[in-house]
Amino acid sequence: MPVRYTVKQVSQLTGISTDLLRAWERRYGVVSPRRTASRYRLYGDDDVARLRRMAELVAGGAPASLAAEQVVAESPPDLDGGTTASPDGPQTSGNGHRTPAGGAELGWTPAALPPSALPPVDALAEAARNLDRAALERTLDRAMAAGSFETVFDEWLTPALVRVGEGWAAEEISVAGEHFVSAAVHRRLSQAFEAAGTAVNAPVVMVGLPPRTMHELAALALATCLRRRGVDVRYLGADLPVASWVSAARRLEPAAVAISVPRPADEQAAAELVRALAEADPTLRIFAGGRGCAGWGEEQPATVLQGSVTRSAHDLAVSLAT
Repeated sequence: MPVRYTVKQVSQLTGISTDLLRAWERRYGVVSPRRTASRYRLYGDDDVARLRRMAELVAGGAPASLAAEQVVAESPPDLDGGTTASPDGPQTSGNGHRTPAGGAELGWTPAALPPSALPPVDALAEAARNLDRAALERTLDRAMAAGSFETVFDEWLTPALVRVGEGWAAEEISVAGEHFVSAAVHRRLSQAFEAAGTAVNAPVVMVGLPPRTMHELAALALATCLRRRGVDVRYLGADLPVASWVSAARRLEPAAVAISVPRPADEQAAAELVRALAEADPTLRIFAGGRGCAGWGEEQPATVLQGSVTRSAHDLAVSLAT
């Protein structure tokens, strides 16, 4: 008869707080404990070993999400134990690679998912038209459980948001409906950002938007992708004044800054910000991405990120290592 431990006993054995232990189970599916008839968790020796390995990797500087991917790759939990891995749990990255602690980066190319794994691309637009909360949450739950963050964002969420934007432009979706969906997606991206954990002794990258620039979903997704690659991201959000950008850069001395320029209308504010940052610190590496800076050339002291958000995160992370 295998030995079984309560959550309190596992906490004592591993040195992991009960709250953190439950969070790792819920978010990443690192362990899958049995349940008693009264629904109490009971952990086995394999669960204890996985949690110790997870703690070791995190203590060594690996983001929690990537540490979980390695733990699950090394020793998959027994999902017959009575619990199911969280939809936010570890996934294989787009090209099938898993990232060991301190090791290789996640690939950026999304793997094709079977059509049945993802909701229809029109599902978000339909929820926006009807302000249907249940349909919206159900759609996002299904999508986020289908694959890695990178794959889902590139393959489904980006085109789904484009459909919402097209519906709004055609006046088929109200402003309220568009905001309704955007707010829900923002919450999911924020959860993914938090779940990625924080790297230790990693390069610092500031991510945010110029003043008077409000559309931040792409910026938050970029920040999440970078964090999942082991970058210490300081996400500054939308509509940040130039003086605040410059002050933050002086305080943090980051390895780089990444500025999201989502619309052509945001180009002027972004160009002013780039010039101010370059004047304050000519050695600062400045990256910019989005439709608003697509036409920039050498006149701007910034590297323009090309392609999808996932590709941009890959290219930026690679550049930090060179």
